[in-house]
Amino acid sequence: MKNNKKYRVLILFLSIIIFAELWVFLLISKSDLPQDIPNEESEYIEESSVNETKSEEPSSKVIYERPEYDFKRDEIEIEISGLTKSYRIAWVSDIHMITDHKASIDVKEEFLEDIEGRYQFFKTEDNDYYSDELWPEIVRYLNYEHLDGIIFGGDLLDYCSESNMDKLRKEYDKLDPDLKKMYIRADHDYGFWYGGDDFKETDAENFHAQLADRDSLNYKYLDFEEFIVLGINRSTKDMTVHQYEIVKEMYDKAKASGKGVIIATHVPYASMVDDMNEISLEQKSMEVRNKPYYWGGGSYIPNDVTQQYLDLIYSNDTSVCAVLAGHLHASWDGMLTKNVRQHIFEPAYRGYIGIINIIPKEE
Repeated sequence: MKNNKKYRVLILFLSIIIFAELWVFLLISKSDLPQDIPNEESEYIEESSVNETKSEEPSSKVIYERPEYDFKRDEIEIEISGLTKSYRIAWVSDIHMITDHKASIDVKEEFLEDIEGRYQFFKTEDNDYYSDELWPEIVRYLNYEHLDGIIFGGDLLDYCSESNMDKLRKEYDKLDPDLKKMYIRADHDYGFWYGGDDFKETDAENFHAQLADRDSLNYKYLDFEEFIVLGINRSTKDMTVHQYEIVKEMYDKAKASGKGVIIATHVPYASMVDDMNEISLEQKSMEVRNKPYYWGGGSYIPNDVTQQYLDLIYSNDTSVCAVLAGHLHASWDGMLTKNVRQHIFEPAYRGYIGIINIIPKEE
């Protein structure tokens, strides 16, 4: 009996020792485990935190502010066969911006009265903005709208001076760099009639060459892959042989590849079917300008080179879908031939922006 009691005490003692050693072993083993391995729950939380941080990062795309001025739209649609999507292009012409209507080193004092008169004329229909105040608003509008491209259709300046060019350049440089742009110049963009004989046309060309678009005939087009917009620079003058060769080469390439062509010119063209138009171009031109104000009428009589170019548009098998123009200072829409439409836009100085919606033609 006494031996059995001793035996039970011994068993109990050994059990306590074994249990204690096992407990110590477990504690040591647990302390050796890596402490930075998260479980499934902590891994999910960490990943969610990273995603939240990424979503809060600011977008790299610039957000442009809405312009203060409420522009009116001169909006049209042009149908082109074979397009896979629609395009939206803005037209801006005839701002006639003047910045030095007060005393300026850029203009002679004897012309200031004439310049002031022109400054007072070129303002919006509601009289809220003069041309030099409107130009920054135009840039804001073009950046704010969802556009595929911009056509500046000439006469952005009323005359070329260093002051006017500085204002033009300052705002032009603020345009969205990702937007396709084309600026075709006209007589007012180059002309400097108030500064005297010392200023030459080459001086004006040098001023314009400093703009981001480069004042070069080789860059007067917009290629949208499915169609092209072909710009005609300095269209108040007859086309030179060199200019015609560049235009003809681009036109031929577009035609060979089956692309539609849209012509952008400052001075519009005479209609070959004017009696078919609801309001004839001749009638509209006489109402607004008191004379034919387009190539093929009045003082705009084409020479042989210019006529060769016009024949590309008037021919029965032309690849030209439409002609876009300004210069008239009034809106007109009609047919040049049975196949080619022409639209003349309202001038920007009145508070108008042209919007061209180019859509697939239903076959």
